[in-house]
Amino acid sequence: MLTNHAAKVFNRHIDTMLRPYGLPMAHLTPLMQLYHHPTMLQRDLFKACGIGQPAMVHALAKLEDAGFITREQSEHDRRSAIISMTDRGREMVQAAWPILIDANVHAMAGFTAEESQVLADLLRRLIANLQS
Repeated sequence: MLTNHAAKVFNRHIDTMLRPYGLPMAHLTPLMQLYHHPTMLQRDLFKACGIGQPAMVHALAKLEDAGFITREQSEHDRRSAIISMTDRGREMVQAAWPILIDANVHAMAGFTAEESQVLADLLRRLIANLQS
């Protein structure tokens, strides 16, 4: 499918740009979510990121090892983990944000403002269709 191919090419492009930071796009996704919600239950982070549990568990382990997040057991539910972003994690997101903006600008080069808006609207509809 064309959208799948576009997503893979876009993510590879971002992975290349993030390589100096040692952080792939797949690991940046939960960090971006935590940037806006600095403390979340692990299961809520899974849902918000739309990443499968095995991949997310792997990403969280890498992020914790790198010092970008901390994990604690919930006092209310021993089966739940609370994920919190560290200062180092916030700094990483702040460093990565311009890279994401640049990648988006590069990807949309040659599109008019109207075409960019139409594409965004179509992608939102596609996502909504697939999530329903």
